[in-house]
Amino acid sequence: MSQNVDSLAPSLTSTPQPPTSTANSSSRICAKTFALCLASGIGCSLALLVGLYVGRSQATNSLPLPLAASSSDSSDTLAVASGPISDDSEGVFFLDFNTGDLQCLVYYPRTGRFGARYFTNVRAQLGNTGKNSRYLMVTGAIAHRASSGGARPGNSLIYVTDLTTGMFAAYAVPWDRNAESTGRPQGAPLVFVQGGPIRDYQLGNPAAEPPKVVDPKNP
Repeated sequence: MSQNVDSLAPSLTSTPQPPTSTANSSSRICAKTFALCLASGIGCSLALLVGLYVGRSQATNSLPLPLAASSSDSSDTLAVASGPISDDSEGVFFLDFNTGDLQCLVYYPRTGRFGARYFTNVRAQLGNTGKNSRYLMVTGAIAHRASSGGARPGNSLIYVTDLTTGMFAAYAVPWDRNAESTGRPQGAPLVFVQGGPIRDYQLGNPAAEPPKVVDPKNP
């Protein structure tokens, strides 16, 4: 018995160790978590700023100049279309089915008014079918080399088709950019470019094309 008591004595008489405190451990865990969250937040913010900067730079470099869109619409007696005339101005075209009259009005952005009017009659090229004429009209964008003079074709061709006769014609706008830059009104006949029958159109064959309109002022 004495030996058993003696062997147990050290364990009975030793000073008990206090349990390990969890407060400090919890504090260290919270500090580490906060540091990780803070680092992640800073990283995400930097990535977002870099992405916005790169995206804005690419957008600035890749965005083209404002585009001039063309459109058209028609009813039983009237067709309307629009198209660019210069880098700054746009034209609106009206075709009266009853008379064959085609006119173009051009808006001057600098003056805030219509400053140009061009005109012709499509029956000279498409045939005269009277009030029963049925037309289609669209515009197409074209580009011309810059010239030293003021007059040059506008940036749109006007295409008119007569559904009754099967003929088509293309017209150009004799545009004077100097008149536009100074705000001066301008007007002239639309210039017939080319045309002919829709079916079996022959390239380079004058006999297959209708006669051109002659400007009375410049025969």
